[in-house]
Amino acid sequence: MENEKTLHFESMGDNCEFGFYLRSKGIENGSLFRWSLIKDHQDLLNLISSNFEGFYQLNNLQPTWRNMLVDKANGVIFHTELYSQEINGHWEFEENDEKIKEIYLAEKEKIDYLVKKFKNSLKEGNRIFVIKKNNNEIDMSVIERLSAALEQYGKAKILVVFQSNESDKLGKIEYVNDNILISYIDRFAEYSQADDISVEGWDKIISNVMKEL
Repeated sequence: MENEKTLHFESMGDNCEFGFYLRSKGIENGSLFRWSLIKDHQDLLNLISSNFEGFYQLNNLQPTWRNMLVDKANGVIFHTELYSQEINGHWEFEENDEKIKEIYLAEKEKIDYLVKKFKNSLKEGNRIFVIKKNNNEIDMSVIERLSAALEQYGKAKILVVFQSNESDKLGKIEYVNDNILISYIDRFAEYSQADDISVEGWDKIISNVMKEL
């Protein structure tokens, strides 16, 4: 039953740390932002407010690393099989145009499916989106507007997690409003090793959220 409830939680950035936490619980369900990088949640707000207009179009995709690319229209960074190589300080796709299009179309099909899944999950009204940032610099006014934007699709809650050195705060649940919660963890994984998670810290937060709901 506990794992069934954990299925309602979904990552919304800033990186894939929470995705690795779900993996530690045996949860491998695909979701739109599970393995993405979201450096600025204003970009995410713009994307959702626009109803994903122009999302993941080939002419907007720019390689940023060997197996990563950014959708320049919204700033979200994705893992990809459109592999790249660095040439004179710039990343360029390795394949020819025909192969690029073939790989892109397969990835676009998957992205479109995950967008549809994202919207359908909001209609069900049981989604809890988890947001964190290693430096704790999260603009809560953006999060409030993001929460309001999600209402065009259905109901959802946002859980914002901050790192804290105060032991009495760890796992504590605070409410900004009915749809935005805040909690605290002892540490985040380094960006270079996102799977080095504080399982105990995340366990405490998720358990306490489930008790509240």
